[in-house]
Amino acid sequence: MIPAYNEQDAIGRTVTALLQHCPDADVLVLNDGSTDRTAAVVDDLVATLKTRRVRLANIPLNTGIGGAIQTGFIHAARGHYDYAVQHDGDGQHDPAAIPLLLAEAQAKNLDLCVGSRFLARTGEGYQGTPMRRLGITFFARLISLLAGVRVTDPTSGFRVYSRHAIALFSRYYPTDYPEPEALSYCVRNNLRVAEFPVTMRHREGGQSSIRRLGTAYYMVKVTLAILVDWIRKTEGAPT
Repeated sequence: MIPAYNEQDAIGRTVTALLQHCPDADVLVLNDGSTDRTAAVVDDLVATLKTRRVRLANIPLNTGIGGAIQTGFIHAARGHYDYAVQHDGDGQHDPAAIPLLLAEAQAKNLDLCVGSRFLARTGEGYQGTPMRRLGITFFARLISLLAGVRVTDPTSGFRVYSRHAIALFSRYYPTDYPEPEALSYCVRNNLRVAEFPVTMRHREGGQSSIRRLGTAYYMVKVTLAILVDWIRKTEGAPT
Protein backbone atom coordinates (compact mmCIF):
# COMPACT_ATOMS: atom_id res chain seq x y z
CA MET A 1 0.00 0.00 0.00
CA ILE A 2 1.65 3.22 -1.20
CA PRO A 3 -0.05 6.48 -0.18
CA ALA A 4 0.93 9.07 -2.76
CA TYR A 5 0.24 12.79 -2.86
CA ASN A 6 2.14 14.67 -5.59
CA GLU A 7 4.91 12.07 -5.80
CA GLN A 8 5.52 12.22 -9.55
CA ASP A 9 9.29 12.52 -9.09
CA ALA A 10 9.71 9.31 -7.09
CA ILE A 11 6.67 7.08 -7.54
CA GLY A 12 7.92 5.37 -10.71
CA ARG A 13 11.25 4.34 -9.17
CA THR A 14 9.50 3.33 -5.96
CA VAL A 15 7.05 1.00 -7.69
CA THR A 16 9.78 -0.47 -9.92
CA ALA A 17 11.96 -1.22 -6.89
CA LEU A 18 9.03 -2.84 -5.07
CA LEU A 19 8.40 -5.14 -8.02
CA GLN A 20 12.06 -6.15 -8.02
CA HIS A 21 12.37 -6.86 -4.30
CA CYS A 22 8.89 -8.30 -3.70
CA PRO A 23 8.21 -10.56 -6.70
CA ASP A 24 5.16 -12.21 -5.11
CA ALA A 25 3.43 -9.05 -3.88
CA ASP A 26 0.65 -6.98 -5.39
CA VAL A 27 1.27 -3.22 -5.37
CA LEU A 28 -1.54 -0.73 -4.74
CA VAL A 29 -0.78 2.96 -5.32
CA LEU A 30 -3.24 5.14 -3.41
CA ASN A 31 -3.26 8.39 -5.37
CA ASP A 32 -4.63 10.77 -2.76
CA GLY A 33 -5.97 13.60 -4.87
CA SER A 34 -2.62 14.48 -6.44
CA THR A 35 -2.53 17.56 -8.64
CA ASP A 36 0.63 16.55 -10.49
CA ARG A 37 1.38 13.59 -12.81
CA THR A 38 1.48 10.90 -10.10
CA ALA A 39 -1.40 8.94 -11.65
CA ALA A 40 -0.03 9.32 -15.18
CA VAL A 41 3.41 8.06 -14.14
CA VAL A 42 1.87 4.93 -12.60
CA ASP A 43 -0.36 4.35 -15.63
CA ASP A 44 2.61 4.70 -17.98
CA LEU A 45 4.66 2.29 -15.87
CA VAL A 46 1.91 -0.33 -15.87
CA ALA A 47 1.55 -0.01 -19.65
CA THR A 48 5.31 -0.26 -20.18
CA LEU A 49 5.80 -3.27 -17.92
CA LYS A 50 2.53 -4.92 -19.00
CA THR A 51 1.94 -6.02 -15.42
CA ARG A 52 -1.25 -6.80 -13.54
CA ARG A 53 0.53 -6.69 -10.20
CA VAL A 54 0.29 -2.89 -9.94
CA ARG A 55 -3.05 -1.22 -9.35
CA LEU A 56 -3.89 2.46 -9.06
CA ALA A 57 -6.66 3.73 -6.78
CA ASN A 58 -7.48 7.34 -7.63
CA ILE A 59 -9.03 9.13 -4.66
CA PRO A 60 -10.79 12.23 -6.05
CA LEU A 61 -9.93 14.56 -3.16
CA ASN A 62 -6.93 14.76 -0.85
CA THR A 63 -8.06 12.85 2.24
CA GLY A 64 -4.71 12.70 4.03
CA ILE A 65 -2.62 9.64 4.83
CA GLY A 66 -5.34 8.20 7.07
CA GLY A 67 -7.99 8.19 4.36
CA ALA A 68 -5.61 6.87 1.73
CA ILE A 69 -4.29 4.05 3.88
CA GLN A 70 -7.76 3.00 5.03
CA THR A 71 -8.67 2.65 1.36
CA GLY A 72 -5.75 0.25 1.13
CA PHE A 73 -6.95 -1.71 4.16
CA ILE A 74 -10.43 -2.07 2.65
CA HIS A 75 -8.86 -3.42 -0.55
CA ALA A 76 -6.63 -5.81 1.44
CA ALA A 77 -9.55 -7.06 3.54
CA ARG A 78 -11.70 -7.70 0.47
CA GLY A 79 -8.78 -9.48 -1.19
CA HIS A 80 -8.22 -11.71 1.87
CA TYR A 81 -4.52 -10.89 2.06
CA ASP A 82 -2.53 -12.40 4.92
CA TYR A 83 -0.30 -9.32 5.22
CA ALA A 84 -0.35 -5.72 4.07
CA VAL A 85 2.75 -3.53 3.83
CA GLN A 86 2.62 0.25 4.14
CA HIS A 87 5.42 1.86 2.11
CA ASP A 88 5.96 5.55 1.29
CA GLY A 89 6.05 6.69 -2.32
CA ASP A 90 8.80 9.29 -1.89
CA GLY A 91 11.82 6.98 -1.96
CA GLN A 92 12.59 7.11 1.78
CA HIS A 93 11.86 3.44 2.41
CA ASP A 94 14.07 0.61 1.20
CA PRO A 95 11.92 -2.14 -0.35
CA ALA A 96 14.76 -4.61 0.22
CA ALA A 97 13.78 -4.51 3.91
CA ILE A 98 10.23 -5.73 3.26
CA PRO A 99 11.09 -9.47 3.27
CA LEU A 100 12.88 -8.93 6.59
CA LEU A 101 9.90 -7.12 8.10
CA LEU A 102 7.56 -9.86 6.87
CA ALA A 103 9.81 -12.59 8.25
CA GLU A 104 9.88 -10.84 11.63
CA ALA A 105 6.09 -10.51 11.65
CA GLN A 106 5.65 -14.17 10.77
CA ALA A 107 8.27 -15.48 13.19
CA LYS A 108 6.83 -13.54 16.15
CA ASN A 109 3.18 -13.74 15.03
CA LEU A 110 2.93 -9.94 15.08
CA ASP A 111 -0.12 -7.91 14.17
CA LEU A 112 1.99 -4.81 13.53
CA CYS A 113 5.70 -4.72 12.73
CA VAL A 114 7.09 -1.17 12.50
CA GLY A 115 10.31 -0.40 10.67
CA SER A 116 12.36 1.77 13.04
CA ARG A 117 15.18 3.96 11.78
CA PHE A 118 16.45 4.33 15.37
CA LEU A 119 17.13 0.64 15.96
CA ALA A 120 19.70 0.60 13.16
CA ARG A 121 23.37 1.20 13.90
CA THR A 122 24.09 4.69 15.24
CA GLY A 123 24.33 7.27 12.51
CA GLU A 124 23.14 4.94 9.75
CA GLY A 125 20.63 6.32 7.27
CA TYR A 126 18.48 9.44 7.29
CA GLN A 127 16.82 10.20 10.62
CA GLY A 128 15.02 13.46 9.86
CA THR A 129 15.50 17.08 10.81
CA PRO A 130 16.22 18.04 14.44
CA MET A 131 12.64 19.29 14.87
CA ARG A 132 11.25 16.08 13.39
CA ARG A 133 13.46 13.97 15.67
CA LEU A 134 12.25 15.98 18.66
CA GLY A 135 8.64 15.19 17.77
CA ILE A 136 9.42 11.50 17.25
CA THR A 137 11.17 11.31 20.62
CA PHE A 138 8.23 12.98 22.35
CA PHE A 139 5.67 10.56 20.89
CA ALA A 140 7.95 7.59 21.54
CA ARG A 141 8.21 8.48 25.21
CA LEU A 142 4.51 9.26 25.51
CA ILE A 143 3.40 5.94 24.02
CA SER A 144 6.10 4.02 25.89
CA LEU A 145 4.90 5.56 29.16
CA LEU A 146 1.23 4.83 28.48
CA ALA A 147 1.78 1.33 27.13
CA GLY A 148 4.61 0.12 29.32
CA VAL A 149 6.58 -1.02 26.25
CA ARG A 150 9.58 0.51 24.49
CA VAL A 151 8.75 2.43 21.32
CA THR A 152 11.43 4.23 19.28
CA ASP A 153 9.88 5.30 15.96
CA PRO A 154 6.12 5.88 16.28
CA THR A 155 5.86 8.10 13.19
CA SER A 156 7.42 5.55 10.83
CA GLY A 157 5.19 4.82 7.85
CA PHE A 158 7.11 1.64 6.97
CA ARG A 159 4.90 -1.10 8.44
CA VAL A 160 3.61 -4.64 8.07
CA TYR A 161 0.08 -5.52 9.20
CA SER A 162 -1.40 -8.96 9.84
CA ARG A 163 -4.80 -10.17 8.66
CA HIS A 164 -6.17 -9.25 12.10
CA ALA A 165 -4.85 -5.71 11.87
CA ILE A 166 -6.13 -5.39 8.30
CA ALA A 167 -9.63 -6.35 9.44
CA LEU A 168 -9.50 -3.86 12.32
CA PHE A 169 -8.21 -0.93 10.29
CA SER A 170 -10.51 -1.57 7.34
CA ARG A 171 -13.32 -0.63 9.77
CA TYR A 172 -11.53 2.13 11.70
CA TYR A 173 -8.30 4.02 11.09
CA PRO A 174 -7.17 7.36 12.57
CA THR A 175 -7.50 10.31 10.23
CA ASP A 176 -5.01 12.92 9.03
CA TYR A 177 -1.58 11.86 10.41
CA PRO A 178 -2.29 8.46 11.89
CA GLU A 179 0.94 6.55 12.47
CA PRO A 180 1.46 7.38 16.19
CA GLU A 181 -2.28 7.04 16.88
CA ALA A 182 -2.53 3.70 15.08
CA LEU A 183 0.46 2.31 16.95
CA SER A 184 -0.96 3.47 20.28
CA TYR A 185 -4.37 2.04 19.36
CA CYS A 186 -2.86 -1.37 18.61
CA VAL A 187 -0.96 -1.52 21.89
CA ARG A 188 -3.97 -0.39 23.90
CA ASN A 189 -6.11 -3.09 22.33
CA ASN A 190 -3.61 -5.86 23.03
CA LEU A 191 -2.48 -6.50 19.48
CA ARG A 192 1.00 -7.95 19.10
CA VAL A 193 3.34 -5.09 18.19
CA ALA A 194 7.11 -4.84 17.73
CA GLU A 195 9.71 -2.77 15.89
CA PHE A 196 12.43 -3.94 13.51
CA PRO A 197 15.56 -2.00 12.45
CA VAL A 198 15.49 -0.42 8.98
CA THR A 199 17.53 2.23 7.20
CA MET A 200 15.73 5.20 5.70
CA ARG A 201 16.87 7.58 2.98
CA HIS A 202 16.29 11.20 2.02
CA ARG A 203 13.01 11.65 0.17
CA GLU A 204 13.38 11.84 -3.61
CA GLY A 205 10.39 14.13 -4.14
CA GLY A 206 7.19 15.50 -2.68
CA GLN A 207 6.79 17.17 0.69
CA SER A 208 6.25 15.84 4.19
CA SER A 209 2.60 15.86 5.22
CA ILE A 210 3.65 17.00 8.70
CA ARG A 211 5.41 20.01 7.21
CA ARG A 212 2.27 20.97 5.33
CA LEU A 213 0.25 20.88 8.56
CA GLY A 214 2.74 22.57 10.87
CA THR A 215 4.86 20.74 13.43
CA ALA A 216 3.44 22.41 16.57
CA TYR A 217 -0.18 21.88 15.54
CA TYR A 218 0.61 18.30 14.55
CA MET A 219 2.15 17.50 17.93
CA VAL A 220 -0.74 19.00 19.90
CA LYS A 221 -3.39 17.33 17.78
CA VAL A 222 -1.82 13.86 17.86
CA THR A 223 -1.04 14.09 21.58
CA LEU A 224 -4.67 14.87 22.40
CA ALA A 225 -5.86 12.06 20.12
CA ILE A 226 -3.58 9.51 21.82
CA LEU A 227 -4.60 10.59 25.33
CA VAL A 228 -8.32 10.52 24.48
CA ASP A 229 -7.92 7.07 22.91
CA TRP A 230 -6.35 5.69 26.09
CA ILE A 231 -9.42 6.76 28.07
CA ARG A 232 -11.61 4.47 25.99
CA LYS A 233 -12.33 0.86 26.83
CA THR A 234 -10.19 -1.88 25.33
CA GLU A 235 -11.83 -3.25 22.21
CA GLY A 236 -9.60 -6.29 21.67
CA ALA A 237 -8.20 -7.78 18.51
CA PRO A 238 -10.56 -8.27 15.58
CA THR A 239 -11.87 -11.68 14.64
